[in-house]
Amino acid sequence: MTEISGLTRERFEREVVPAYQPVVMRGLVADWPLVRACGEGLEAGLRYVAGFDAGLPVDALLAKPDATRAFSYKPGLEGFNFARDKRPYAALFEQLWRYSHFPDPPALAAQSALVAEALPGLEQANALPLLDADVAPRLWMGNRATVPAHFDDSHNIACVAAGRRRFTLLPPACAPLLYLGPPDHAPTPAPMSVVPDLHRADPAQYPLLTQALAQAVVAELEPGDAIYIPPLWFHQVEALAPHLNVLMNYWWRPDAAPGRPDDLHMAAMRLAMLALRHLPEAEREGWRALFGHYVFGAQGAGLAHIPDGQRHLFGPLDAAQDAALRQDLAARLKA
Repeated sequence: MTEISGLTRERFEREVVPAYQPVVMRGLVADWPLVRACGEGLEAGLRYVAGFDAGLPVDALLAKPDATRAFSYKPGLEGFNFARDKRPYAALFEQLWRYSHFPDPPALAAQSALVAEALPGLEQANALPLLDADVAPRLWMGNRATVPAHFDDSHNIACVAAGRRRFTLLPPACAPLLYLGPPDHAPTPAPMSVVPDLHRADPAQYPLLTQALAQAVVAELEPGDAIYIPPLWFHQVEALAPHLNVLMNYWWRPDAAPGRPDDLHMAAMRLAMLALRHLPEAEREGWRALFGHYVFGAQGAGLAHIPDGQRHLFGPLDAAQDAALRQDLAARLKA
């Protein structure tokens, strides 16, 4: 995986994001007080975070220890292999401290807590220089555990504050090789592979993984390091330290239109699955060709035959046009 040190915001926006490739940014947040506190040990790290605790309950996952320690599906995809509840950070910290004395404790993690709500002030004391302050960070804390391969539809910068994390990234074209579960039935909001750990999988059971892993890039991050993950890149994330792993991540997307967030990608994919699933294969191939043109292909010279002012949905939209199109689609879905 490409690695960069001393990255500036200008270079990040000019070179990294447009390249659509993952990049490791060594030492990007090494000066964070959170990194320094966690570097002093489990109790010092928990004490530092507790100083910002607003007392709100956060999402927590708990799974029995096994070889993969993955938050994943049960056999046969009949539910998931972990318990989920909400608990305050104080209870989580006490449990992490207790588990630090177990030789093989359950996998425990507090997932995706919105820092400004659960730990107000932590985001200001540990600011990320590459993004605007209004990009809201989320905190992930736990002991050793694995999140199986999945994708997000947002840009992502993930910063390791404590422990170590191994990231295995694969391009979106690997989707047919990753044994993905249903997009509407996954352990997390993100669609996920049914394989708990790509590196421990049985090749006889999952033979296509060999082709996928040939395209993978892998990096192990230490405290203070960060990684940029482009939208739609699959990533398996392993928290490797036995007792405490802390990560702060930032998801963002550009506005789709004035006043509207860029938020329709997953909805559009699920709607297309619903709309086209019943058609015969030949007609589905026809729609594949039309999607290729209308959604992905028609731009630049391919639109030269249409005057700039008459491109309608092919061209840029103002807020009123965007709202009218969304209202029309919503009415059709309700019909």
